[in-house]
Amino acid sequence: MSKKKNDDPKSEKALFLQRFVAFLIDVFIVSTLASMLASPFVNTKKIEDLEEKSYKLVSDFSEKKITLNEYTAEYMNITYSLVKNNGMASIIGLLLGIVFYVVIPFYLDGQTIGKKILKIKIVSSEGSLSMNQLIFRAMIVNSMLLDFITILLIMIAPKTTYFYCVGIFSLIQYIIMIVSAFMVMYGKEGLSIHDRLVHTKVVKV
Repeated sequence: MSKKKNDDPKSEKALFLQRFVAFLIDVFIVSTLASMLASPFVNTKKIEDLEEKSYKLVSDFSEKKITLNEYTAEYMNITYSLVKNNGMASIIGLLLGIVFYVVIPFYLDGQTIGKKILKIKIVSSEGSLSMNQLIFRAMIVNSMLLDFITILLIMIAPKTTYFYCVGIFSLIQYIIMIVSAFMVMYGKEGLSIHDRLVHTKVVKV
């Protein structure tokens, strides 16, 4: 599925600062909406109790009341419980991400709210911006693939497996984001890893 043919492929590339600020605006909107929509499904009292345990754990470790192994084991227990308790928020965040980073730009000529404010947009270097391009792009730059993996693991994987897998995938995501930032800042064409993989670019409107 694709939209109408985009503007001249020689359009001026968007600046890194424009892309970064637009990214922050979009993340803020999505995370705020996800938090608001998920609030009725979250056990606030349980979260407060877990956070209190976390503070006490740090205090006990700093005062050398517990060993590093004890601290690590209990930290994993608390974090795992927090993640499970926020499962609905994660699912809602993923669904909002699909709407916000895929559906909206597909129908708004390659623009999210952040990109619209910063007067930039996503275009396809192949002529027509497709839904598939936006999906694969969002999986990388907006961490939707990592979010999906995290939700899946919290549902089916043991605690240790969850932490190892999420840790590895988070590291990969972090490296991709850092490398992409440098590619946009210093690359002649201003293309990130996800731009090159799905044949898109971000240009000024």
